[in-house]
Amino acid sequence: MTNKPSKPINLFDVQASQKIIGQENFLNAFKTILNHGGYAQGPETRELDEKLANYSGSKFCSTCGSGTDALTLALMAWNVKPGDAVFVSSFTFVASAECVALLGATPVFVDSDPDTYNMNPKDLEKAIEEVKKEGKLNLKAVVAVDIFGSPCDYDTIMNIAHKNGMKVLSDAAQSYGSVYKGTKAGNITDMTATSFYPTKPLACYGDGGAVFSNTNEENELVKSCRVHGMSPEDHYDNVRLGMTGRMNTFQAAVVLQKLKVFDQELKDRYTIAKNYDNNLSDYFRKQRVLDNCQSAYALYTINCDDRDELMAYLKENGIPCGAYYPRPVHTQTAYAKWNTRSLPVCEKLSKTVLSIPMHPYLDKESQDYVIETMNSFAAKKMNKAA
Repeated sequence: MTNKPSKPINLFDVQASQKIIGQENFLNAFKTILNHGGYAQGPETRELDEKLANYSGSKFCSTCGSGTDALTLALMAWNVKPGDAVFVSSFTFVASAECVALLGATPVFVDSDPDTYNMNPKDLEKAIEEVKKEGKLNLKAVVAVDIFGSPCDYDTIMNIAHKNGMKVLSDAAQSYGSVYKGTKAGNITDMTATSFYPTKPLACYGDGGAVFSNTNEENELVKSCRVHGMSPEDHYDNVRLGMTGRMNTFQAAVVLQKLKVFDQELKDRYTIAKNYDNNLSDYFRKQRVLDNCQSAYALYTINCDDRDELMAYLKENGIPCGAYYPRPVHTQTAYAKWNTRSLPVCEKLSKTVLSIPMHPYLDKESQDYVIETMNSFAAKKMNKAA
């Protein structure tokens, strides 16, 4: 095995792009904001709205305070409320279901596909039929999460949802920059929510998010709900329930700078992922990306029955890694009352998946060291089993 690289390997790298863009560009952008004084939802946020909509090919984009805000605002625009059923992935970060529960609706958890790790359309159909048979909830929406940056099977999910009178919200918190059959994230489903948290493919230096839509009505509802349900005609008449979901203008300025290098960063993520795909041992099962689709590779995640042992081995050898996610949402304490369905695939995935270093600035030496270290582990395991 080759020697350990001289510099530390990072699971994420949230600072490297500063050197590429130039710190002075960030400072100048911040000085502009200090001079005009529009610190919350200032002109930079409106510029970012336009640029993100153009990038995704959607008609509208409204930036907001976080990815969780984005999910919540989209569902508020659809008037999700108590008595509604919202079907959501369980193998994901809690925010995807949290926004449903916060609005008083019922999250109905759906199992994962064992190869893509995304929502399993067949289990979605099963869950819908269960809810219809029980007859207590109104079928309202589906929240489909692009786990680790890889697009869901949207043609099938959209068909199932629309056939049952529901809309589909794409949770693209990890997948902004991904492509589904020629269409970019942000313009695939009825609405899309994304996050600009520092570890995301397109990131700010704190919390930030955005909602994408293709109807003026939905976009206006999002903008109203983003500021306490404010009327566009009378700012002191709040015509609906809302929240504080404005985007910090400084964070918008960061994302505007990051957009300059975003396409190159996506290409670099893809190149690193292909290196992993081609050279990691088949002992590690790789996440399947659907045909004619491209992941944004927020994380590169493998599947290994010896996950915990592998994790310890990598950390001993100076390679950071993480188990995302060790507990599906339906098994967590706050969501126990909605744990009504058997979800064997996502429960198994939570015990076997492992994310390894992935960011655009991961050099070839570090990549090769990760690959060789993992393959050494795999060889020992396979020799022992032989």
